[in-house]
Amino acid sequence: MSKTHTQFQLERMALFSDAVFAIAITLLVIEIKVPDITIYGNEDLWEAVRERWYEFFGVALSFAVIGQFWTVHHRMFGHITGYNNTVLWLNLHVLFWIILMPFSSGLNSKYGNLNSAWSVYCFNISMIGLSMYFLWKYAFNPKRGFSDITGNPVLRKRVLSRSLIMALIFLSGLLLAQFESTFASIACRAVFFLAFPAIAIINRRYTVKH
Repeated sequence: MSKTHTQFQLERMALFSDAVFAIAITLLVIEIKVPDITIYGNEDLWEAVRERWYEFFGVALSFAVIGQFWTVHHRMFGHITGYNNTVLWLNLHVLFWIILMPFSSGLNSKYGNLNSAWSVYCFNISMIGLSMYFLWKYAFNPKRGFSDITGNPVLRKRVLSRSLIMALIFLSGLLLAQFESTFASIACRAVFFLAFPAIAIINRRYTVKH
């Protein structure tokens, strides 16, 4: 397989992945329903919109999650120089969990007070993190020669750590959601706010080492 052919196929894979991410993000907004009002007045309309704040909040959270995963996927694919069928299927595995985000996000927006809905949401995000971890672990293995960062073990560790920490954080939220208590209900949702600080810490740690 020539270098030009390989680059063309990698570009196709990256463009296809970008399209899936874009569609998933776009479909999030479908969960925000236009309110029905019986009296057509400005105050009534604003009140109906305010009552749907949780839908806007849910979309914003999921947008941030998908956006974070996309930026990592986009940057890391820039370091992939080769592939095989396993890379293709591992990437499709990532995209499968991405396309489920509009469903799990909508479920959480509508039934966010139920731990079962939050469990589905956490499971979805943790599987995205795990699937990315397996993709990068395979593609960036020095023995396969599919990446130009195989000679940089620190960068490889950073990439793998970011994916794994996201999976573990939301897996902990999933486990906490199985307990029927007020503390568990609050704690399982609070794990969301650990994700971005955790990523920032990993990035800072990498920068210092590098």
